[in-house]
Amino acid sequence: MRVLQCTTIEDAWIQSIKTLDTYGKKESGIKEELNLVIEITDFKKCKRFDKHFRKVFGDERIDYASAYTFIDPREKGYTQIEKGAKWTATYWSRLHNWYGMFNQIEQIKKRLKEHKSAKTIAASVYDPISDGKKVMGGMPCLLSLDFKPRPEGLHITAFFRSMRLSKSGYGDFDAVVALGQYLCEEADLSLHKVTFIAGSGHISTSGDEYKKTKELLKCLNVN
Repeated sequence: MRVLQCTTIEDAWIQSIKTLDTYGKKESGIKEELNLVIEITDFKKCKRFDKHFRKVFGDERIDYASAYTFIDPREKGYTQIEKGAKWTATYWSRLHNWYGMFNQIEQIKKRLKEHKSAKTIAASVYDPISDGKKVMGGMPCLLSLDFKPRPEGLHITAFFRSMRLSKSGYGDFDAVVALGQYLCEEADLSLHKVTFIAGSGHISTSGDEYKKTKELLKCLNVN
């Protein structure tokens, strides 16, 4: 297990890429670290990083994460988005409306508003009934989220079975942090730390994705 203590989302992405490129074990087409832990403690949005990432990788991964991992219910037109979206297979559908039966997000907000140091606030994305027999296609990468309110603020831990840090890491980081900020604003808390635990943290080792990763590091003046 390797723990990366990071500041911003940008720092988390850079540290993850450099660590995996340097120390990751080579598998078929990837460099991998098992049980990679990434901690983020500064939640300011970095417009410079966002601009460069979109220029190199495009908008797809960021917009996908913002549309399928977290959608701010306070945004104008949210009801229309909710009715029109095909959410049966997304993270947000399972967090916000588990098969039309339960809103995990509202329950989390209710518990956080108690302002107690609880140990039992969590949300699930992985569903063994629908996902247990899947091999690749449709298997969610994000398995669950854990929330620990403490005197210094809210700690969030996101458990991923797999994180492809090069093209998807930024979107994953950004969406979970945005979810944390939303919950804290709703519950009158401060966000202290967001931790990502990846059963398999990896990057590609060749091809267009690897070239784009190197290109982005160069744009960011990272050696």
